[in-house]
Amino acid sequence: MQSYCRSTALVILVTLGFLVGLEALARLLNWRSPQAEAVRDGFGYGLGGLGDLTPNLDSIETLYPLRPYRLRTNDAGLRNVDPIDFSEETVRVLAIGDSFMYGYYVHNEEATPSRLEEVLNQRWETRYQVLNAGVPGYTAADMLDYLRDKGLRTKPRVVVMGFYTNDFFDYLPPMREFFTRRTLLQASVLPAAQTQGLGGWLSRHSALYNSLLSLSGQLAQARIQQEVNRVTPQVVGLEDTYRALTFLQADDPQYVPYYDAYARDLRAIAELLRQEGIALLLVAWPDLAQLPPDNGMGDAPQRFLARLTTELGVAYLDLLPIYRQVGDVQSLYLMYYRDKLIDYGKPDFATMAFWGDGHPSMYGHLMAARAIAQRLSDADLIPR
Repeated sequence: MQSYCRSTALVILVTLGFLVGLEALARLLNWRSPQAEAVRDGFGYGLGGLGDLTPNLDSIETLYPLRPYRLRTNDAGLRNVDPIDFSEETVRVLAIGDSFMYGYYVHNEEATPSRLEEVLNQRWETRYQVLNAGVPGYTAADMLDYLRDKGLRTKPRVVVMGFYTNDFFDYLPPMREFFTRRTLLQASVLPAAQTQGLGGWLSRHSALYNSLLSLSGQLAQARIQQEVNRVTPQVVGLEDTYRALTFLQADDPQYVPYYDAYARDLRAIAELLRQEGIALLLVAWPDLAQLPPDNGMGDAPQRFLARLTTELGVAYLDLLPIYRQVGDVQSLYLMYYRDKLIDYGKPDFATMAFWGDGHPSMYGHLMAARAIAQRLSDADLIPR
């Protein structure tokens, strides 16, 4: 018995010594918290909270090196700085959508939801809070899933739902296989913030524990990249397919099912919100190739949405005529002019003289917010 106890004690001591040695090595090589790492590199998705982003982020995002931007999330995982205000005096507006609503490449306060909150509170006496639940890559199927799962718990007075012209294209099977909401959430690369219990204590005091969490995140990131490499090449001629499906051959029988899928999910969203007594406004952002009134892409997506929203009795805002009135490609989008030979045989040759990124600029977001505020008022969707 004594021999067994001595052997057990020796094993425990050797194990403890080994762990202490690993901890010392980790402190020497990598003494930093994964939460601190999240603050630096932070974009990630979160299963908890009432938003789908990781809560309490404060990071500089550099996906597009020319356009770094600051990303901050509140304790609910929404792209807001302030926590959700559930007081009866506050009218909550829930903004859902993809990267256009989220605000790729602009800071929190420059994205459409923040600008909308600013405009509403500037114009009327009622207190408004606009919650930014936009997530890059989401289409109507993901927004429906989000509302059922989390969004309704924010208790909004109205939902402002964003649309971008690639939303029909995103129903293609290869796109859905990787970019569905559940896939993104389950493949989150950031370790969950732990502030309580043993995990919280270890995250504050153990470099070894933090190193293991960091390694876990790196392995998850590698799995995501492997999945991207596997799925993306299946979309042969991706850009040409997008143009054909969205603008040039929208009535082609091979593309109609993707429009029908979007219509099905929008109907479900409208019915869900109607049952809850929540108003809905659908806002359509144009592709920059649609902006030139001459020699630009057509407005088939917007005309489809106009018919669909009329059928459903849903308020609708088409930003294409507004954008044409208030600006141009260079002012409304993150685009620059370049001296380049233009292929006049291309259907979007009117915008081929520009390079950059097709997301809205700060000015583009502000113009969208002003138009949304006015439409909410005109449709009596918010108290004033």
